[in-house]
Amino acid sequence: MLYLKCTQEVQKVVGLRKENLASPEPSEAPLGNWYVNRFDLGRRKAYIFMSETTLLSFILFQGKKPVTIESLPNMLLAGLDQLLQMKGLSKSAIDKAFEHYDVGLYAKTDNRSDLGSLNDLVNHYQWRVEDEGGLSHCDLTSIIMSVNDMPQRRIGWQTSWDAVQSKLCLPN
Repeated sequence: MLYLKCTQEVQKVVGLRKENLASPEPSEAPLGNWYVNRFDLGRRKAYIFMSETTLLSFILFQGKKPVTIESLPNMLLAGLDQLLQMKGLSKSAIDKAFEHYDVGLYAKTDNRSDLGSLNDLVNHYQWRVEDEGGLSHCDLTSIIMSVNDMPQRRIGWQTSWDAVQSKLCLPN
């Protein structure tokens, strides 16, 4: 089971109401449940997705069509698949990352530490894009990869990639 833990901003934008929100359960999936927030990056609306167990994160932009309750889980799954492929993980490792993500539900955010990490990651993405001259001049893929290579106190000073490797039982 996959829970997308959405900030109030995301709940409002995609039209989630209280009756659409479940009480989140701990996930059996290696990468756990995911936090989702929306923020401005340059002149665009970006969605950040963050694994609650590894703090692995990536951003996707809102396209011409609005993001909906139906499209948000597909954004996460497609973005995660692309990120893991770009990192060079094998097909079997990617398949393992997707275990237990067959059913998706929405929930409110429920952990202040996770929200703090999510907000810190938003700031890192904004700073790095700005530092590289804005969206039209930056290498967004490189930024996403390097943000996930930062040691994180909340996961024992591992990087998110190290935590993913550990959760997926991959050799170093």
